[in-house]
Amino acid sequence: MFNALQHRGWHYAVLLTAGAALFLVNLGGASLWDLDEGKNAECAWEMLVGKNFIVPFFNSDLRADKPALLYWLQALAYVLFGVNEFSARLPSALAGLATILLCYELGRSLFGKTTGFLAGLIVGATPMLCGAARFANPDALLNLCIVLTMFFFWHCQRGDAWQFIGIGVACGLAVLAKGPVGLVLPFAISLIYCVWTRQLRIFLHPGFGLAALCFLLVALPWYILVGTETHGKFLRGFLLEHNIDRFSATMENHRGNVLYYPLVMLLGTAPWSIFLGPALLHAYRQLRMPWRPVCSRSESSDRLQTGPHQAMRFLTVWIGVFVLFFSLAATKLPNYILPVCVPLALILANFLVCWVRGEVKIPAWMLHVGLGFLLLTGVGVSVGLLVASGIWPVSWLRGRSYPGLEQGAIIGVLPLIGALVCWWFLRQERRKALVWTMTLTSLAFVFPLAVWGGSAWNDFKAPRPLVELAHARRTTEDVAIACWHVEHIPSLVFYLGRDVTYCKSEDELLGFLDYPKPVYLFLPLRDWETHRSKASTSHRELARHYDMYHHEELVVITNR
Repeated sequence: MFNALQHRGWHYAVLLTAGAALFLVNLGGASLWDLDEGKNAECAWEMLVGKNFIVPFFNSDLRADKPALLYWLQALAYVLFGVNEFSARLPSALAGLATILLCYELGRSLFGKTTGFLAGLIVGATPMLCGAARFANPDALLNLCIVLTMFFFWHCQRGDAWQFIGIGVACGLAVLAKGPVGLVLPFAISLIYCVWTRQLRIFLHPGFGLAALCFLLVALPWYILVGTETHGKFLRGFLLEHNIDRFSATMENHRGNVLYYPLVMLLGTAPWSIFLGPALLHAYRQLRMPWRPVCSRSESSDRLQTGPHQAMRFLTVWIGVFVLFFSLAATKLPNYILPVCVPLALILANFLVCWVRGEVKIPAWMLHVGLGFLLLTGVGVSVGLLVASGIWPVSWLRGRSYPGLEQGAIIGVLPLIGALVCWWFLRQERRKALVWTMTLTSLAFVFPLAVWGGSAWNDFKAPRPLVELAHARRTTEDVAIACWHVEHIPSLVFYLGRDVTYCKSEDELLGFLDYPKPVYLFLPLRDWETHRSKASTSHRELARHYDMYHHEELVVITNR
């Protein structure tokens, strides 16, 4: 399989081309998504303007939600490419590209170069990674650092000192990206894996002391500085509220049952998840094979001389730790288990390569069922977009419709055609052709969803069009900006380019219109209709726009 592309240079060229198409094309086309993108993009801008790269602020107030690594990279992108959506998402996109290459290299080490190449293509075309790579939050960075940590850990079993340095640096960056989870979970994976494979002696290696030192040098200085400058306020808010409280109690109504993350994995690896059942069955069979320790690197390949069971134990523990940890947490979000996308891609690729080579026997009905789900995926996407657009109205949408989404319904034809072609190859027992077809189908399916899907919602998000229609971005003029009941769209602050005042009472709201200088007031239309008769000064409406988040019209009012 892939016999024409067996050199690392060709592999890198193909993987980078596919990743760039999926992650970078039209990256700035979609306006910012709220809440996270709006706040993250604005925090980075305030760091850059205020020249304070230690303490994160949003709207000039301390923001203790996340550490600073993402903000630093976004600020750098602003300097290089301007303050816009593309720059805000660029760190995530580049982290996604690096993750593809790391998945490839890890696959080469675990199973061989063919499996690594296929795994890189699989992981790039999964909604889990593709979505994170096109979203301005720390998840893609954390994912990259976790994969990098696991990559160095796998190789440190040979005892090379620089691998331990890599572990320390990668863990330090992970903690700067998202917090303690970047250290706790990689350590748990490493410990459980070593217990399972009877290799606990590796923790006695002096290289782990070097890893600890590197970790402290990378992660500790910023945490000390931010704690000092905020008198501990940031650390209390971040560690207690956004870590311990999120684990122990449901926040923002993000809850789920024990099946939450298995379902996330199925949807997050689509369309490749159609092979997840056979792949996991194959992985289970490999886990039952006799154990043997890690030896030296093969002279003829990059793969360490281990049995497939050894690599499979490593990947199984990796997935299991993340799924178990976040299943126990009270607050649940799909992006929390993003770091399982790489081990899942490696398990899928290993199965498919072994199946093509005739090394795996899987019941035919499982493959037929999988291809049936691929066909249903295409049908589901087409029907879903037609329903969301309002062409096929349904009562449970409660009057919501998004005209224009029906244009993407044609995308659902791609997995449908792919499923039919794969079925034909399956009947002909042309396994290599089936895997090629599936690879092209997944790339062709995810690409338009990624490139078109984000910007297709622009007409239904209010912040950017409201600011543009009202000409309210007046960063060089003495004006006042006030908001009422629009805290759910923090990207408004980013698009206005200045701080805004969130009104707390009706008197404060109406008092803004009495200011002697120009005022721009953003609020829901229904609230303005309630309060407008009480305004003592002249006023006029500058703009209005639909807000998809609260399913209502927002307006901009001025006293000029």
